[in-house]
Amino acid sequence: MYFRTEAIILKKRNFSESDRLLTIFTRDFGKLTVLAKGVRRPRSRKAGHLELGNWCKVFIAKGKNIDILTEVELKKAFGIADFREDKANKIYHLLEIIENLTVDHQKNLQAFILLVKFLKKVETDKNFNLLSSVFKIKLLASLGFFSSQSLKNSKAKQIFNILEKTDFEYLEDKIKLSKDSHLKLLLFLDSMIENITSSKLKTARFL
Repeated sequence: MYFRTEAIILKKRNFSESDRLLTIFTRDFGKLTVLAKGVRRPRSRKAGHLELGNWCKVFIAKGKNIDILTEVELKKAFGIADFREDKANKIYHLLEIIENLTVDHQKNLQAFILLVKFLKKVETDKNFNLLSSVFKIKLLASLGFFSSQSLKNSKAKQIFNILEKTDFEYLEDKIKLSKDSHLKLLLFLDSMIENITSSKLKTARFL
């Protein structure tokens, strides 16, 4: 049995002498672990398409113990391979958030579209504090972990409601937070994520 879908590469680790195990977040099947055979060989044509953060079309064969990635077509590389450390770290941070909060084999189209949208914005947007805050709030809401309507503090409720409901393109005109307030917001969100997952984030909280 075979299936095709779109995927973002979340994590990769070496397996045997020439293979890699990939954690991918897919459009149609949620988070999966697949085996990419032979991609560590020097002449592998797949290797360059399977960098962290890349958005790909993938063709997967169902295996007895683990699914096998048989074909890959790159849709968009989001810049990790260009060695710009600042941008790469920001992308790693979004990938880690998705990996930690999502469940294997549980489809969430809204979360997938959100990840693709915000990976694109990392390339062009200079206000990563705002981008990161909005991504986390919208992701937590889409996964059912958060709702601004549950907050009791009226001022906080108003701010979180705007961040949760408003398209990112219009937020900078609506939200005016000091640097200190923004760092407190990020600290609150990352602490919430760590409490939900019972694990510490490995990527930098403030980038």
